[in-house]
Amino acid sequence: MRKKSIHLTRAALAIALLMLCCSPIAAQSSRSEAEGRANAAAVPKGDDDNGPAVEPNRVGDPDNRLPASAPAIAPDRTAVTGVRFLSWQSYTRVMLDLSQEAKYEVRRLKEEPAKGLPARVYVDIQGARVAMASKEPIPVDDGLLRQVRIGQYSQDVVRVVLDMTNLGAHNAFILPDPYRLVIDIYGQKALDPVALKSRSPKAEASPSYPAATAARSVPPVPGAPGLRKIVLDPGHGGKDPGAIGSGGIAEKDVVLSVAKKLAAKLRKEMNVQVVLTRNDDRFVPLEDRTALANAEDADLFISLHMNASPNSDARGIETYYLDNTSDEAAIRLAARENGTSRKNISDLQFILSDMTQNMKLEDSITLAHRLQGSAVEGMGKVMGEIKDLGVKKALFYVLVGARMPSVLVEMLFVTNRQEGRAMSQGRYQDAMVDALFSGIQKYGQSTMMARTL
Repeated sequence: MRKKSIHLTRAALAIALLMLCCSPIAAQSSRSEAEGRANAAAVPKGDDDNGPAVEPNRVGDPDNRLPASAPAIAPDRTAVTGVRFLSWQSYTRVMLDLSQEAKYEVRRLKEEPAKGLPARVYVDIQGARVAMASKEPIPVDDGLLRQVRIGQYSQDVVRVVLDMTNLGAHNAFILPDPYRLVIDIYGQKALDPVALKSRSPKAEASPSYPAATAARSVPPVPGAPGLRKIVLDPGHGGKDPGAIGSGGIAEKDVVLSVAKKLAAKLRKEMNVQVVLTRNDDRFVPLEDRTALANAEDADLFISLHMNASPNSDARGIETYYLDNTSDEAAIRLAARENGTSRKNISDLQFILSDMTQNMKLEDSITLAHRLQGSAVEGMGKVMGEIKDLGVKKALFYVLVGARMPSVLVEMLFVTNRQEGRAMSQGRYQDAMVDALFSGIQKYGQSTMMARTL
């Protein structure tokens, strides 16, 4: 009797297992596991080029979606909402719009001719979800980057794949308010800028500005202080007026006027090429300004601003280079110029990850001292004593990713009645132009001397 009972129990168990295996739930679970293994197989280990080999027709492709049975992606994940790019012949900057800050990993894959695979750079954004209207590949075809593919690689990871035509170096960093992940791609050839292309998947989202004033091709003359091309960046513009001073003087207007005059003087008297990030009253995103300097392969990048303070007695000149800082005043100033919060500035630690910028740090410091000294001395001759606020470091977004010596000059206080009114007048603007010109000359001469030692 006991043996019969055991026999019946085993039979019942077998029937139950058979029913379970044939049920839709089990079939979905089995298919889910199989697709999970397929995804894992698409990222085999053992590639010797900084990361796993990626099968480009699966990973990051919009059709490589999660199985229907997978749990819904949590809405609190970082949303990847858009993408746009700035493109030159041998330099492309890709910018991904994010709903919040996110961790990411960047990897690079060699070209594999035998498999018909191009060189690729891919970025895994952790804790993220795709929230774009279209998930189709985004064609670029600029001679460097063929296309951008974005897909939900897993429930927690958005993968962005950049299919390259040729690939030299790459760099990535995050900027906040609004958050965007910036990826710089450089070709193997020397930079040779062509007409700027700036596009996003939706044409209506494309910037409508020509970011650069055309550089005048002027061969260097004997005796020129080793500078071939300079990019001047008049801060703010368009919907962003910058600081407003006494009588409604707008920072954006003063700095544009000074930049145009300085550009003309540099072209005429030093015979160097000069490019402006804007040549009229229009808004240009901060990351586009540095992208232009990189694409132009400039020798210097100088961003021009007017300072501001709630204290109307605050006055003087100060010059900044890019570096981390704990100085509270520098943090507040950077927050204002970046259009972000003080907390975002103090929390951000991405700056020094750019090795190219680190290599140019000493040159940036030298340039800052030359400009600061000349500006204080020059303006002192026409305005009396000028308060020298010195050379400082801060986290200015507009300097992030620059591949050349780069500084930001705060040319007096627009909120100080005397200094603001002075800088709205042509005479004092001309004096500032002469002073900055002298600083650039001194920097060029010092670098030439250093090369001959």
